[in-house]
Amino acid sequence: MSNANEEALDFVWQPPTIKSKIFSQTTILGAISILLVFVSWGLLVHFEVYRFVLFPSPAEVLEEGIAWVSTHVFWMDAGATTLRVLGGVLAAYIIAIPLGLMIGWKKIFSDLTFPTLELLRPIPAPAYLPLAILLLPWQEASVAFIPFIDAFFPVLLNTIVGVKMIDRDYFRAARCLGSSPKQIFWHVVLPGALPSISSGCAIGMGIGWMGAVVGEMITGKWGLGYRIWEAYILIQYPLIVNGMIAIGILGFGSSVLIRYLTVRLIPWRRAITDSLEESITK
Repeated sequence: MSNANEEALDFVWQPPTIKSKIFSQTTILGAISILLVFVSWGLLVHFEVYRFVLFPSPAEVLEEGIAWVSTHVFWMDAGATTLRVLGGVLAAYIIAIPLGLMIGWKKIFSDLTFPTLELLRPIPAPAYLPLAILLLPWQEASVAFIPFIDAFFPVLLNTIVGVKMIDRDYFRAARCLGSSPKQIFWHVVLPGALPSISSGCAIGMGIGWMGAVVGEMITGKWGLGYRIWEAYILIQYPLIVNGMIAIGILGFGSSVLIRYLTVRLIPWRRAITDSLEESITK
């Protein structure tokens, strides 16, 4: 009996401490990989390998980056891009998640709407920009429309897949117990699809940053994408790299935030993640 109790205790999940996260294998290997990128970059520039002779060194980029961050221009650019991404991506969440839930759950609704969406999905987001400029009343909305389109379809498709992957036995059991369609939606469809929805939200957020930069390069007056394009025209190569690094850091931060909210709001996804990591390790 004591052995059974001891084995049961092995399955009790304990939240990782901050120290264990910092010194975990994942964090250490990730830091090493980033360090190797910068070391390789510095060596390629130093030894003038191929066209890296035109590339700024890490030291030049760091010096220019410190000067740029200390100005109000950087904070206005970063703030403008962040607001455009958040506005476009959150709007995509609000529309794509309910739409995906209905398409995945109701066949009639799927037959009515999904073919049209599949026709629109292959069109690249920048192709929508002229129409967005014509139809939307102000420029900021037209730039934010690009991350909206980029995030919309990944969130939509992941939501549909999340509903489709729910075991049909749950629906049969709910009907046998007398559940109404509304109760089935709130207690079966939505919880079952949430892990897949969260993955779609993370993907959509990452693609949304790319879309915002493209939109700013074409029609923006402020933002990190606009600043990168301006630096290219003015041959300010260190500023180009700093803009790319800033976008990477902000995008990484938004992904971390989504993962944090996923752990807090969808605790049952932990079992899926842990099982996948265990299978990869083995």
